[in-house]
Amino acid sequence: MAFSIIKFFREGIKWNVVFLSTVVFTIFFIPVFHEPAQKLLYDLAFTLIFLLGFITSDRKHPAFLPIAISAVVLLWVSASLKMPVLFAFSYSLNIIFFGFVIMGMVKHLIDAKTVTIRIILESIIIYLLIGLIFAMVISLIDHYDPMAFSFPLSTDNSSVGHLDAFMYFTFITLTTTGFGDIIPKEPYSRSLTIFIAITGQMYIAIIVATLVGKYAAARHEDRNEE
Repeated sequence: MAFSIIKFFREGIKWNVVFLSTVVFTIFFIPVFHEPAQKLLYDLAFTLIFLLGFITSDRKHPAFLPIAISAVVLLWVSASLKMPVLFAFSYSLNIIFFGFVIMGMVKHLIDAKTVTIRIILESIIIYLLIGLIFAMVISLIDHYDPMAFSFPLSTDNSSVGHLDAFMYFTFITLTTTGFGDIIPKEPYSRSLTIFIAITGQMYIAIIVATLVGKYAAARHEDRNEE
């Protein structure tokens, strides 16, 4: 048992486990808290996500480090000064950074010759990060066009305060559950909602096919070697 745990950490999976745990905590547990604890926890969680995204990625693109640093700095500056312009820049950099992380993990997933624990963890992280990206996109849209979506359960006018509602809507849409309590009202917000739903279904179909294909190919090679 001890050997298995040591091997687990030697394979470089530990940071992926921490990364996944942080993203899961951000999506599923922080919304349970109330303001102002929720806002502080979101800022801390996103900072940790930036750090873990930097650690677990290949970081080959020259813009990766500047974007990561800028995203963290703007996150805390916008939280302190509460300026709408800084909020928009902060979320935009968050989206770009998460995009870089996702692309790196997708490349690693495609290049992998067999299915490992790390590959499975990264495939889950990618899906959750896609949801966070769409949640931030909706947050930016709601910030500049509050009529784009109807949020009947909202209690204030702060886009950051509604981040839990944005994530809820995003993942409900990604899974094509669609309870109908949050409604896109503008043509472009409806198009975005359709795009989110299609992305969720296509990702699941493609990733499952990829993982099954790699697993089958590895099993076939093992049998040929026997």
